[in-house]
Amino acid sequence: MDAKVLRSGTNITAVHIVNCRVKWTETTWKDWKAAEMYAALRLRSDVFVVEQDCVYPDLDDKDPLSIHLFALALDAQPGQAALATARMVPPGVSYAEPSIGRVVIAHSERGSGLGRELMHRAIRICQRRWPGQPVKISAQQYLIEFYESLGFVCSGEGYLEDGIPHIQMIRPAETLRFWRDQHAAAVVRFLAALNTVPANAKPHNRDDWGADQVLQHLHLSEHGMWSYLAKKSKAQWSDLPQSDLESDQAGMELIRALLSNRRWKDPTGGAVSPDANLANLADALKDWQKTQDAMWHQLEEFYQDSGWWTVKLFRHPLAGYLSLSDTFAFANAHIDHHIKQLERLQR
Repeated sequence: MDAKVLRSGTNITAVHIVNCRVKWTETTWKDWKAAEMYAALRLRSDVFVVEQDCVYPDLDDKDPLSIHLFALALDAQPGQAALATARMVPPGVSYAEPSIGRVVIAHSERGSGLGRELMHRAIRICQRRWPGQPVKISAQQYLIEFYESLGFVCSGEGYLEDGIPHIQMIRPAETLRFWRDQHAAAVVRFLAALNTVPANAKPHNRDDWGADQVLQHLHLSEHGMWSYLAKKSKAQWSDLPQSDLESDQAGMELIRALLSNRRWKDPTGGAVSPDANLANLADALKDWQKTQDAMWHQLEEFYQDSGWWTVKLFRHPLAGYLSLSDTFAFANAHIDHHIKQLERLQR
């Protein structure tokens, strides 16, 4: 999916992302253009009031305090409703935690994946605007499984809100322990896959790597990441560009591609491509472990200051700049991507 960023001046409070089908916009209340506001509020009215046959005050005093996210069709006509919208409410307004509310998808887009993309983007906005905090929602109960798939868990008993069954759900803060556990689990999966590859297994395709080359690539790749982050740590986070919809897009597309069946060529032009077969796999595993320890020690230093969560931190050669959260996710998804490569050697 190609993305294009459109900005107005140097103001990062209103950023637009255009992909092949819709235009996403993140904005504050004061920067919200009248036509775009109308499109988002019309969708809320069409669904929450008309479709759900619920007379309630959709417009409230939280809208001016919130960050708003919405998607418009590229060929949207004046007055046409948005395709999706949500608002991110600061902590201390609806709940002690930041929250996501007024989540709505146009009827024509349900089942298309747009709702999941909306929530992924909304969660990322909360992570970079209020780093290190859990995110709360008031979910309609028939959507519990959907929100659980996004990391939310039920909190308390169900209740009626405007006559519709709801339940509070919370997405725990992404702690360093969470990401370390995710990474450790990915390493365990990789080692299990490595142990099942026959010693004499050869790649089926000349462009593929053997098991030892995959391991060497992971070592080189993570060593390069650690070296890059070590240099970045010498700067002040306040001197770096702020994360926005552009870096959100980069992270989402990169991780989605890594977890797909897509095959890649070395995006660095050879810097992390393996050499000839390794003579000692055990030594290579030890080297990789040392590199992982150094990389995670560096990431731990970033984690100590919440300001690092708000900036563009790691530059991937294909995807561009990633936030700290997406840097964690990339490190884990990269291992899972190469597990698939080992699985091809087992056939």
